[in-house]
Amino acid sequence: MSEHEQDQGRDRLATVEQIAEAMAALGMYQGRNTSTEHADQAARLGGADAYRVRMVNALLGMVQTEAALADAIDLDADARHAAWEQQLTAAGVGLDQDPVKRIEFIRWQVLRAGTPLRMMAQNREVGPIPLAATHAVTALHTLLGVIAVSQDAVAQGDVETLADQAGQLRAAREALQLALTNTELLLNMLKSVGL
Repeated sequence: MSEHEQDQGRDRLATVEQIAEAMAALGMYQGRNTSTEHADQAARLGGADAYRVRMVNALLGMVQTEAALADAIDLDADARHAAWEQQLTAAGVGLDQDPVKRIEFIRWQVLRAGTPLRMMAQNREVGPIPLAATHAVTALHTLLGVIAVSQDAVAQGDVETLADQAGQLRAAREALQLALTNTELLLNMLKSVGL
C-alpha cells in the first residue's frame, strides 16, 4: 500500500466489521461478525459510537500486547528505534511528516498512558509514588502541548502565541514540583525507618 493510499484510508473510520476482522486475524475474536451481532452489542453498550470506540480500543490492546511481546526480542538500539518509528510512520506522523501532528500524536499517547495512573492515584492507600508518576505524566502532557503550539508559532514568528505559553509552562513546572515532593515523601519515609 502506498503512503497516499494509507493517508486516504485514515480519512475514513474503519467499520466495526473491519475491526472485528482484524481481531479475528489475530485469533482474538470469536463472534460471528454480523450486522445483527454488532447492533445488539451497540444497543447494550450505549450506541454505535460507544461500541465502535470499545472495539477499536480492544483491537489496540491486542496489538499493543503483540508489540510488547515483540519488544522483548533482543535488538540493537538502532533496530529498536526503527521499529518504534514504524509505529509513528504507520500512524501518519513519521519523521518526514507534519511535526506538530507528530507531537500531538505522542501527546495523545501520553494522555492515554497516564489515565490509569490518575485513576490509581485517586486511592490514597497507594501512596505517594503513583501520585508522583501522575504529576510527572501531567507535566509531560502539558509540555508536549507547549511544543505543539510553539512549533507553528516559531515558524511564523508569532511572539504573542509563544508568550501565551507561559501559563502552561508554569503549570508543567508545578506538576513536576508536585512529582518531586511526592517522591521526597517516600524517600523521607524510607529514611525514617533506616533505609
